[in-house]
Amino acid sequence: MLVDKIHLKVQGGRGGKGCESYNHRKDHKKVPNGADGGDGGSVIFRASHNAPGLDRLRLKQHLDAASGEHGSSDNKRGSKGPDLIVLVPIGTSIYRRENHLAIRDLYLEGEEVIVAKGGRGGSGNIGDKTATSGEEGENLEIDVEFRIMADVFLVGLPSSGKSSLLHHLTRAPVEGKDYPFATRSPVLGVHPYDDYKQINFCELPSIFEGSTDGRGLGTDFLRHLARAKLIVFMIDATLKFSHTAIEGLSALQRIVYEHDAAFRQIPSVVVVNKIDLGHDIGKIQEELQSLGLIYFLISVKTGEGVESLMKFVHEKIENEGHV
Repeated sequence: MLVDKIHLKVQGGRGGKGCESYNHRKDHKKVPNGADGGDGGSVIFRASHNAPGLDRLRLKQHLDAASGEHGSSDNKRGSKGPDLIVLVPIGTSIYRRENHLAIRDLYLEGEEVIVAKGGRGGSGNIGDKTATSGEEGENLEIDVEFRIMADVFLVGLPSSGKSSLLHHLTRAPVEGKDYPFATRSPVLGVHPYDDYKQINFCELPSIFEGSTDGRGLGTDFLRHLARAKLIVFMIDATLKFSHTAIEGLSALQRIVYEHDAAFRQIPSVVVVNKIDLGHDIGKIQEELQSLGLIYFLISVKTGEGVESLMKFVHEKIENEGHV
């Protein structure tokens, strides 16, 4: 199961103590020569394609950067504490837990942000300064959320054929089992075309009328739609989980848009799968046409309609400038 949200406590390193030291000269004068302490290390989050999932961080919960070294005599400044670099998947967002204010969204390879800054090192007594202790590093609680970076998301009723379509387009390994809720977590696949272009697809677990009540797999995973360029709403022509095509589609759209009203701004298309098994395709067409929606009738099993659908998807994503 994909872990996409965790709570952590992060602590920047404490600054090293400043040194109080004197050089006793032959003329009996004392010359202060205590050096400053080193700054504490900072906790830095960095996006990386090679980062493991957030489940690794869930096991730690506390992330503490190293303290700076203490200053010493003869003006030997303490070394800075090493920063703690935390690798996270691209698409990770970091928030202050107390008010859920965003600290940073990490979208790009190598992009990073200091989440908890290390404390300043204390002053040594050189130059007749007063020696001081180092400062504490920043200490805060954060929420770390991962949202999948994909172009097209497949959202559908149970048994609508999302897994079959994903495998057909991307060869992504899928369960391929013909029963409801076979997909337990988001599944990614890459669809190559025209020699060098590609589109990233993501299949989300199925949703239906009871999903908002916690039945099935719930709806928490819908947060991943925040970065979608196109939502594909999938129903099947056998109407196993709805009395009519409009009823099934309305349920999908209501659940998605109630989860986040901003998702209404994401372009979408309706796909009716399994037309080789449906009994009244003409009626389904009439229903969808009455709504003025863009829709495609397909059969992943026979391949009918898939090429037309993908021509539309290619053009839509290319116009968005994301291929």
